[in-house]
Amino acid sequence: DYIYLFHYSRAFALAMYKSENFEQMNFSRNALNSILDEIQLHINYCKEFGIDEKSIYEEKESPACVAYTRYVLDCGLSGDLTQLYAGLIPCFVGYAKVADYITENNLSVANNPYQSWIDMYSSKEYQEAANDAREFFEELCKDLCEKQMEKIQDIFTTATRMEISFWQMGLDLS
Repeated sequence: DYIYLFHYSRAFALAMYKSENFEQMNFSRNALNSILDEIQLHINYCKEFGIDEKSIYEEKESPACVAYTRYVLDCGLSGDLTQLYAGLIPCFVGYAKVADYITENNLSVANNPYQSWIDMYSSKEYQEAANDAREFFEELCKDLCEKQMEKIQDIFTTATRMEISFWQMGLDLS
């Protein structure tokens, strides 16, 4: 996830470049700043397991991570801001939904080593940020024609499949 977040951060930096006004640029900047803060959670987890940050970054990137992050970056490089956000939103909103589901249904076990992860993504702040991202994305989509929306739906669906594969990689320990 650390390596994924590195490339996810790059995609938000690209979103700043692709922005057409300061409002869009500011939204992407705030999202990027949140990710840079989020990285600390991942670094701290690794430290708890005796893994330093240099070792994390020297790990070989998994095929699922390469596929997902390069797909999102390609959407941004070859498309516009809306296409880039269609690739970014499944992760942003997905983490909020998963953490909220775990919390709402009391699915976390006692002494869960990932409780701080669940707490962060289910927090009011992250839930609001995810909702703001969804609304921002919907605003980008509002004036698109049917053909453009089909393209956005295709990117969103593919990115969602990539997100699922990324989670599956963790479950498979691959």
